[in-house]
Amino acid sequence: MLVSDESLVDAERRDAELLRLTTELRALRALNSRFELEVLNSRDFAVGQAANIGELRYRLLKQAANYEMRLHQVQQHQLIHDKNHREHIARLESALAESAKTAAHIEVLRRELTATRSSTTWRLGRVLMFPVRAVKRLLRRG
Repeated sequence: MLVSDESLVDAERRDAELLRLTTELRALRALNSRFELEVLNSRDFAVGQAANIGELRYRLLKQAANYEMRLHQVQQHQLIHDKNHREHIARLESALAESAKTAAHIEVLRRELTATRSSTTWRLGRVLMFPVRAVKRLLRRG
């Protein structure tokens, strides 16, 4: 009976070991299923993030293009403004030079007039023509 007791103990041990291994296998399969689900969720998340990154990259490139276009417009506007400003300054400088030339000419004419009026001929002519001027004034009033 000893052999049969021993074979019963071996059978029980095998059954216990089989039960333990079966339980461990079920636990590992459950864990494996959970890991597979986590892998699938991670893949879904990675795909979603890749799509999100693609969208953000597109928006960033679009915004950069808008900024580039706006910068170009501002630079063009600045060039036009600068050109107009320089032309305006040139016109002002030209007008100032013309004004200075005219002022110098006026001064020359003023000196000539002063010289003419202080001449003896002019003063003598004024004295001699005074009666004619007086008559003309009287005729205009009356």
